[in-house]
Amino acid sequence: MSQVVLDADSTTLVLNGTVISDLVAGDIITATPVNPLSSHVNSSGGGVTINKRTDGDVFDIAFNVQKMSASDLFMQSQINQESIVVFNGSMKEDYTRDGSSGVETWQLGAGSITTQPTDTKNNTDGNATRPYTIRFRNTRRNL
Repeated sequence: MSQVVLDADSTTLVLNGTVISDLVAGDIITATPVNPLSSHVNSSGGGVTINKRTDGDVFDIAFNVQKMSASDLFMQSQINQESIVVFNGSMKEDYTRDGSSGVETWQLGAGSITTQPTDTKNNTDGNATRPYTIRFRNTRRNL
C-alpha cells in the first residue's frame, strides 16, 4: 500500500501569470467537472455506443481569497475590465509518495469568471472572504 503525504499549504494557483497567494487559511480550491466525460446511447437490442464528449474537460474552479488582499484586487480588476477577461493558468500541489516527491498539476485554459462574488456585511465577525468561480474550457490533470 502506498503512503502519500500532502503538505497542507502546498497548493499554488496561477492565473494569467499572477500567483493567487491570498487563499483563505483552512479553505479549499474546488475543481468541479461541468459535463460528463462520456455519453451512452443504448439500443433496444442490448447494444450501446459510448463516446468521449468534446466538452468533458470543462471545469469550474472555485476558490476564496482574503477580502481586500492583493489577490482580491487582481481578481476584481479583471471583473472591472471593459470586455471579458480570458484566463489561462495552472494549479499545482506538491506531494510525497513512498518517499519520492511529485507534483499534481492542473492545466487551465480558456476560462472566464462565470459567477460574480457574493458580498455579505455583518457586525459580528465580519466577512473577510471573496469567493470567485472561473469556468475553464480546457482542463487537464497530470500526475
